[in-house]
Amino acid sequence: MNEEQLALETLKALGAKDTSSLSQVKRGTTCFTLPNGDCISEHKTGYIRKNLLNKNGSIYTCYQLNPTYKTPYKMIWQDGKLHEGTHNRRMLIYSKAERLKRLVLYTIKQINKSNA
Repeated sequence: MNEEQLALETLKALGAKDTSSLSQVKRGTTCFTLPNGDCISEHKTGYIRKNLLNKNGSIYTCYQLNPTYKTPYKMIWQDGKLHEGTHNRRMLIYSKAERLKRLVLYTIKQINKSNA
């Protein structure tokens, strides 16, 4: 059993249900519904997300679960002055096994939070 299969089996053992639609599977997205009702997904593009559903069960917004890092930027505004600062960027995770492992850890955290 490889890491990807192990992570999928762990998610199922934790009570997560695969609720991916056919179009999501074609795009390389896998969605899971957790026992507490949260919907989480991993995407071929490298993102992992917590999806918020409306009353009809369709996604209306999402939260990124990817780790962040800061990058510096510099720009010259219209007034001709140099402004410097930092942006928060999302780390993309291109390994499906790693995305699934992070979803397992997130699921465990949410289950522990709901049991507390």
